Amino acid sequence: MSKIFKKSFEVRWDDVDLNGHLRSTRYSEYASTARLSFLTESGWDVRALQKEGFGAVLLSEEVTYLREVFLAEQVSVSCQVVGLSADGARWRIQHAVSRENGDEAAVVRSLGAWIDVRARKISAPPSGLRATFEAARSDDCEVIGDRP
Repeated sequence: MSKIFKKSFEVRWDDVDLNGHLRSTRYSEYASTARLSFLTESGWDVRALQKEGFGAVLLSEEVTYLREVFLAEQVSVSCQVVGLSADGARWRIQHAVSRENGDEAAVVRSLGAWIDVRARKISAPPSGLRATFEAARSDDCEVIGDRP
């Protein structure tokens, strides 16, 4: 079983809507920040990616809202690879957004790919980056195709 990466956030004043609920866009923003933290803590910060000539591109994202999140709450966002193409070029990460009491508030599923910034096309990542994603795979990780 892979280790699940988690990042915590405090819901700030500018994170909520007029009803005092976490704004819908923040779920995706928290997920994006958690993904970047996962990469950084795995040794793949922005400079390392630039050195290799690779960047991540988001192809689609789906958010399922389950429970309300309010101002000043602490939430944690997990990152787990639930889909990976055979060459590692395309990936799907599932993020669980959980409230302080452990209740799951939302699930964000992000489909992305690695782009070779010099060739300007989706490409298999360097072996070390691929190994980082392999290590974060869920037990039921699916193999995704070129056009998932």
